[in-house]
Amino acid sequence: MFKKVLLTIGLIASVIVFIGCQQAAEGGDLFFYTQTADEIANWTSMVTPGGGEGSVELGDDVAIIKAAEDGWGGVQSEEVSIDLTKDPMFFVRVKEANDGFMWGAKFVPNSPAIDEHAWGVYLIEDNDFKWNNYAAVELKDKLGEDFISLYGEEIEGVLWIYATGGPEAEVEISEVKMLNQE
Repeated sequence: MFKKVLLTIGLIASVIVFIGCQQAAEGGDLFFYTQTADEIANWTSMVTPGGGEGSVELGDDVAIIKAAEDGWGGVQSEEVSIDLTKDPMFFVRVKEANDGFMWGAKFVPNSPAIDEHAWGVYLIEDNDFKWNNYAAVELKDKLGEDFISLYGEEIEGVLWIYATGGPEAEVEISEVKMLNQE
């Protein structure tokens, strides 16, 4: 009898662990923002104070972001809301970037409080990261205390992903995600 009770408890515990792991693997509530290549391919050209209006097209399971004729530029998301009190992380999965060129990601707050913020705040600085890996940053740390003092911890704005280094610069993005660590 004792063995049956112990076996039943073990079976129930295994089912609970399995269900919990499956929900975590499916994303559950872990990611509060997810954009696939198909969705990124529908982003619009960056709206900047001047230049950088790149383009995007859908490739083979990637969004191909292309620089503008002035040698840099990309696309921007629809408006996103981010709660910095939840210690969010930002992920970009990069499949490929042209050799000799770079890419980056910025956040542009709604109604920038200072002129330089109209050009975005770097989340992922210009780099040549690629080969189907994730680039990731903790948003609160990356934006910094000065940014938070201007805008607070609940912010709204758009994300930019861009290619740079010449008019031929391109970056292939598989997905963009954000998750709350708390």
